[in-house]
Amino acid sequence: MNEYVLYFTMISLVFGAFSALKLAFRKETSNVLIGEGLMAVIIATFLVILAEIYSIAYVETVALLLLVCGPIGTIAFSKFMKKGNPAEV
Repeated sequence: MNEYVLYFTMISLVFGAFSALKLAFRKETSNVLIGEGLMAVIIATFLVILAEIYSIAYVETVALLLLVCGPIGTIAFSKFMKKGNPAEV
């Protein structure tokens, strides 16, 4: 893979991570969940790129685990927040 493509991808992921962190630190619960989901995707993509550069096999498995656990945690947190609000029950 071209070296410049990897650098551009890494820089783009850093800017995306800052955007996700900005969303995650807002007060609304929906923004926190969106920021958390976006951050999980960004970190998993970063791990896959690192696995491609350094030829580390298990990093792709960690990225896959993160991509599976991220949405599951988001769904569990949203169900917990919905259950905790007595006005919506």
